[in-house]
Amino acid sequence: MKIISRKEEKKELEYCERSKKSELICVYGRRRAGKTFLIEQTFREFAFRAVGLEKGTTKQQLKSFGQRLIEHGDDIKSTPKDWFEAFSRLDKILSKDSIRRSPHGKKIVFFDEFPWFATKRSDFLVAFEDFWNRKGTIDGDIVLIICGSATSWIIKNVIKNTGNMFQRVTKKISIEPFTLAETELFFKDREFDWSREQIAECQMIFGGLPFFFDLMNTSQSLVQNINRMLFNKDALNRDETKRLLEATLSESPVYGQILSKLSQAKYGIKKAKLQDEIGVSNGTFSRAIHDLVDCGYIIEYKKKYEEYNPLYIQLIDPFLLFHYHYLSKETRIDSYEDMISNMGRYDNWRGQAFELLCFNNLNSIKSALGIQGVKTECYPWYNSEDDKNERVQIDMVIERADRITNLCEIKYTNKPFVVDAAYEQQLIKKRDVFKKKTETSQALKIVMVSAKGLSGTTYTSYISDVITLDDLFEG
Repeated sequence: MKIISRKEEKKELEYCERSKKSELICVYGRRRAGKTFLIEQTFREFAFRAVGLEKGTTKQQLKSFGQRLIEHGDDIKSTPKDWFEAFSRLDKILSKDSIRRSPHGKKIVFFDEFPWFATKRSDFLVAFEDFWNRKGTIDGDIVLIICGSATSWIIKNVIKNTGNMFQRVTKKISIEPFTLAETELFFKDREFDWSREQIAECQMIFGGLPFFFDLMNTSQSLVQNINRMLFNKDALNRDETKRLLEATLSESPVYGQILSKLSQAKYGIKKAKLQDEIGVSNGTFSRAIHDLVDCGYIIEYKKKYEEYNPLYIQLIDPFLLFHYHYLSKETRIDSYEDMISNMGRYDNWRGQAFELLCFNNLNSIKSALGIQGVKTECYPWYNSEDDKNERVQIDMVIERADRITNLCEIKYTNKPFVVDAAYEQQLIKKRDVFKKKTETSQALKIVMVSAKGLSGTTYTSYISDVITLDDLFEG
């Protein structure tokens, strides 16, 4: 099975295999994004490989690691008594003349789900640091890859480690979910023959996560796949969010509470207000927000042009958004048909999910506008004035370094969106209120991001550009 996209990430791994020194590579990113698959397909064979056990005790981790040592040529058959002994035995294996090497003579060592090895009160991380500071700095022929989905843990304990591992990582590779263009390549390669509308809806539910795509059945429709994977009584991925949070974060309920609140806030919630609603201490709340940001589930952004530029928190993970709308204990339904039967609720989710899709494919929007090389800031904006005449919301603001600001209206409809005289006046009002409240000196241009385009041109003179679903698949 070939790798879809990931060309630059694969090149970086291959470069490290060809380098003249030992390399410590950290591969991290959203669970289910295809990190392990990329590493396996790039190197195929390893001098040593071990996988951390989810929820395994220290004793269980050492037993599993000891079995991997034996498989790779260790003469000692007992379980290591601690991690210092485990790494000492690994050192001896890697020093053997018979050790498997890559085409350029490197010993490829792969620790998958690295954070799971580091159980509470174990000496794993200290022993690992000692091993790498001896082996990695003396020998020049090791490529050691650590990989994991607990991104916040990896960033804190490896990438930003200020102890013995300080600045030891030689390459950081973040694996991002697929863009729409990459998802289309995946489905074409698997011969699904789905329309772009189906692929977009698939991505609006599952995000750009190849793990989910790989579970889909080519002989079934998108609706059948959704029911089988998410809604049926024995659906394989119905409890995916619970597993996701347990695998990547601690078991504190605060994470779920934050995500549930954010799933109902289209443009996010002011950080201070969110903490008040959750009702936890400053330390607990700050750590939770920091962890969720590192994992890529939420973003933290400043509300420009509001007094004091307050921080807002917004959910950006499509699958988590879908979960809290349709799969949680409070919102659970039994089929796709039930989902679309409540059109108000469905349209609310679909509109929010399509906006996330647009933000997550911002480069395609910039390409359609011809501003790929222009530095931009992108954010939602709304004006919550007491005066109803000045209450407006703008789905996406693209503030450009070339002194133009695009005010983007995002619409996901089954037919071309109709801009009538009343809607034209709404657009003009939004532009004028934004200009007044922000006091911007930039030129303001209205952009329609409409999946099916627009119907007619009678009332579109104030619209500078129209971006369609097809444009989101380009760039």
